Amino acid sequence: MDKQNIYIVDSFTNTVPGRIIKWRASLKFWNRYDGDTYSHTSLSRDIKLGNMMSLARKEINNPLNCGFIKEDIRKDVFALNKEKSKIAVMELPVTVEQYDKVSNLMDYYWEHRDEYSYNFLGIVSMLVFAKGLAPKNKFFCSQWVTTVLQEAGINIFNNKHPQDVRPFDFYGALEDKIIYEGPVVEYPYYNDLEYPKVEDEKSKILIKNREYSLNKRGYDDYARTKNT
Repeated sequence: MDKQNIYIVDSFTNTVPGRIIKWRASLKFWNRYDGDTYSHTSLSRDIKLGNMMSLARKEINNPLNCGFIKEDIRKDVFALNKEKSKIAVMELPVTVEQYDKVSNLMDYYWEHRDEYSYNFLGIVSMLVFAKGLAPKNKFFCSQWVTTVLQEAGINIFNNKHPQDVRPFDFYGALEDKIIYEGPVVEYPYYNDLEYPKVEDEKSKILIKNREYSLNKRGYDDYARTKNT
């Protein structure tokens, strides 16, 4: 059966809401893991992460004006704090049918974005009680990503309610699918110049190869190692 990949991206961008979520996670003294301080989740149809989608602030300086947005790891909030921004990129293999459903759902929500708003009540409930609320036509980032995946037949959390899924839950559930974790500016496709194209199968091997550890050394170190 033919396969495609979708990409779930957890991020921390050092914004005020991000720091609050990170602080809330730091209060948990049990079952801690590296990903539990990520404060945002995005969904991408390609590995370059230049056309991601999620719910977040629409204006950089106004965290209260939130809704559906298109995201690029090279722009906006990611660029504002790029030296401190960190991402974890999870590559999730899906069937062609599931990929098409995800893609169509992303297009649908974007075309109807004015009919939806940010689930502030749900995110506050999540921060206080570790359990979200789901008012009609309202989402926060990880709630929406989970909803899209479930509607496409991709069930990561065993029918867990989308409003109960936090950004770092993806990290915990898909840790074996992580192809990159580290500073956003060191992501192998960040500059999108000399790196292999997404169509090139070698690009996936290049990122996943733990021996050369791209997420720590970067592409130049990999190239030098390869040529020795």
